[in-house]
Amino acid sequence: MGGAGGTYRYGNWGPCRVTPMDGSSQGSRVGPPKADCTSAIWSPDGKWIYLTSKAGGLFHLWRQRFPDGQPEQFTSGLTEEEGIAVAPDGRSIVTAVGLQSSSIWLHDARGERQISLLEGNAAYPQFTPSGKKLCYRIVKAVPRLTGTNRDPGEVWVADVDSSHSEPLAPGFQPLDYAISKDGKQMVMEAPDGEGKPRLWLAPFDRRSPPRQIPGVEGRSAQFGPSGEIFFRYTEGSSGFVYRVMPDGTGLRKALEQPVFTLSAVSPDGRWIEAWAPKPGNGRSAIQMFPLAGGSPIVIGGTTFLRWSCSGDTLWITGGVVPDGRSYIVPLPPGKMLPRVPPGGFRSEEEIAGLPGARRIDATGAPGPSRDVYAFERRTVQRNLYRIPIP
Repeated sequence: MGGAGGTYRYGNWGPCRVTPMDGSSQGSRVGPPKADCTSAIWSPDGKWIYLTSKAGGLFHLWRQRFPDGQPEQFTSGLTEEEGIAVAPDGRSIVTAVGLQSSSIWLHDARGERQISLLEGNAAYPQFTPSGKKLCYRIVKAVPRLTGTNRDPGEVWVADVDSSHSEPLAPGFQPLDYAISKDGKQMVMEAPDGEGKPRLWLAPFDRRSPPRQIPGVEGRSAQFGPSGEIFFRYTEGSSGFVYRVMPDGTGLRKALEQPVFTLSAVSPDGRWIEAWAPKPGNGRSAIQMFPLAGGSPIVIGGTTFLRWSCSGDTLWITGGVVPDGRSYIVPLPPGKMLPRVPPGGFRSEEEIAGLPGARRIDATGAPGPSRDVYAFERRTVQRNLYRIPIP
């Protein structure tokens, strides 16, 4: 059996798959369709597959008789299960059962304070360009640190001074969102009634509900400085970065290079950050692609860059930077990128050695200055349990 916990082409976890060891076929998917699967194991007699699936929004245990059975859920509730070990007699499973929660906190001159309170699990913070508003999403389950953050949830907007929060579009639950450079609207990704990925625009003044950009299917949208929207569109088995105006006009391909994910557009609109195969060897890495043409700059395998509201400071996180840690790096005037070693960053020390680099023990979103930022704080309560197999 292979592919347990494998990722989709968009960087998400996907269903588990049983594949023959001789490579004679791609095998078949197991577990609930179109649901994340992070672990799977055979029963001792080889007649059953046990797995963890996020069908329904939380990770629970499922089983499926091999080869032709249907998925059956056998745990439920507000707790989640992670990891599977089947007892030698095949009568029970040992798994980690627990509760997780996440909240958004703000760090500024007044210290640290919690922004999200009783709304639910909060994640994915972003400041508006003025730095006066902080956006985040309320999701059902705490997002995992692995894979791409794509859990549906309402977008909330908090006033930084007062900490008062309210939903931007109550009931609307996008998978992703980005804020326009003028701070007047937001683009969100959410499926339509047929399940197709669509892009929606919502104004910050809340005078109208989200409206769909006509004629566009896309994911992971980002605003350019002129109001143009960049997004990832799938053609066959490959994905490409496209661009379009908010009214649906001017649709065209932005990059000829296929990409797996689109993660950012530089404040000056000259660079696209994407995870894509490197030129020549096909290995994947986060790269900065110049929109004017030319060779990309490799940043690192999964090392991401995030710009401050003012565009003069950069956050570097992920990849060679351990989880829960980031580096804040000032940028030279007129520059969007720091000095990147050929082939990308290979160690945390290379990032720490950048001029003016400062380490913080947080991951999240840079604010209007080096001393203002938002971050996620997670709590986990988990214990091992033996669960009888029905």
